[in-house]
Amino acid sequence: MYAAWVVLIYNFHMDKAKTLEIVCDLTNRIWDVMGEIHPRILKIDPQEIYLCGRLSRTAGKCYQVERKIHLGWRFFQHSKAYRDIMYFEILPHELIHQIDYDIFGDSEKNCGHGKNWQMLMLQYGLEPNKYHSMDLAK
Repeated sequence: MYAAWVVLIYNFHMDKAKTLEIVCDLTNRIWDVMGEIHPRILKIDPQEIYLCGRLSRTAGKCYQVERKIHLGWRFFQHSKAYRDIMYFEILPHELIHQIDYDIFGDSEKNCGHGKNWQMLMLQYGLEPNKYHSMDLAK
């Protein structure tokens, strides 16, 4: 089993602890699914995942070289619908950026949503959408 390193920062409270638990569990599941398709990623150290209060337009960011993913905490807080999008679309989207980098290297680092990333998203079972439709102003 893959063990995600999830880090909480910015105004910790009980809701974040539960979110942390779910994100960690889902990260392990996503990594295991993708590891069945691409076994070499299972030998790679896990990335750190931060629940970040600073993100308000971008729901997630993957820093591939540093092996860090930031997820926008405000989106988790907004509504159950947004929370589900964060868990089941944004988290896999960002993890697949890391997997893309781990398998294919810098080849698509500048674009981020190139053919290899799109292929990995489809292999996971998600449409390779670059953008989300969540708006915190609503």
